[in-house]
Amino acid sequence: TQRHLLFWGSVLILLGLCFALKAAGFLDSVWEYFWPLFLLLAGGWLIASAFLPRRALVVEEKQTVLDLQGARQAVLKFEHGAGQMYIGGGAPAGVLLTANQGAGLHLSSRLEGDQLTANIECAPTFVPFLGPESGVWQFQLTNEAPLQLTVESGASQLTLDLSELQVTYLKLEAGASRVTLTAPARVTNALFDIEAGAASLDVRIPEGVAARIHLDQGISSFTVDPQRFPLLHPGVYQSADYDRALYRVELHVEAGVSAVNIN
Repeated sequence: TQRHLLFWGSVLILLGLCFALKAAGFLDSVWEYFWPLFLLLAGGWLIASAFLPRRALVVEEKQTVLDLQGARQAVLKFEHGAGQMYIGGGAPAGVLLTANQGAGLHLSSRLEGDQLTANIECAPTFVPFLGPESGVWQFQLTNEAPLQLTVESGASQLTLDLSELQVTYLKLEAGASRVTLTAPARVTNALFDIEAGAASLDVRIPEGVAARIHLDQGISSFTVDPQRFPLLHPGVYQSADYDRALYRVELHVEAGVSAVNIN
C-alpha cells in the first residue's frame, strides 16, 4: 500500500544517505549510524501514524466474522499497540463482530452460559506488511446484546462510535492517543472509566442522554458544556435531569498531559 511504500522508501533514502556520507569520508561505519537513525525514523513514523486522518471504510477488504452464538451478553477486550482503529455498530444479525482482515489480527472467544467473551489483538498499523490494506482496523459490533468493552491502546488514533450499541461498561486505557468517543444513545445506565496519558480526548454525549462526569483534577486542559452539564461540585459535572433520565452515562476520566472536551 501507499503507507508501506512511503516507509520503505524513507528507509532506502536513509541507507543511501549513510553510504554517501561514508564515501565522502564523513562516516567510518554505515551500520553504526544507520540503526540509531532507523529507530528514530520508526519512532517518528509510529507517532505520526497515530495522528494522521483516518481513512474511509474500504468496502472491498475481506472480513473476519465472529458469530454471536446465541449469547445474550458479550465481553470484548481490544488490545492495540499503535496506529488507527475504529469501533462502531453495524454487525449483521446474529454476528458479534466483523473486522477487516490483515496480518497481525488475533481473535479468540469462548462461550460460557449466555455470555460470550472475545479477545482481539491488533498489530500496529504503521508497520509495513502488518494490519489491513486501508491502514485502519475497523470493527463493527452487534446491537442485539449488552456489551462490556475494554480497549487498551498505545500511540493511536481511536474512533469509538458507540451510539447504536448497548454498551453498559467501557474501560479505556490510552497512551499518546487522539480519541473520539460517542456514548450510547439508548442505554439505561452506562459506566465509562477512561485513563489517558498524553492524549486528546473528545467525548460526545447524544441528545436525550444525561451524564454525570468525574474529572481528575490533574487534567491539564478540559472543556465541558456548562449548559448541558452544570458544575455540581469541584471535579463533578451533572445533567440537571440525571436522576430521573431514562438514558444516562457516568464518566470517570483520569488523564495526564491531556486535552479533554465533553459536549
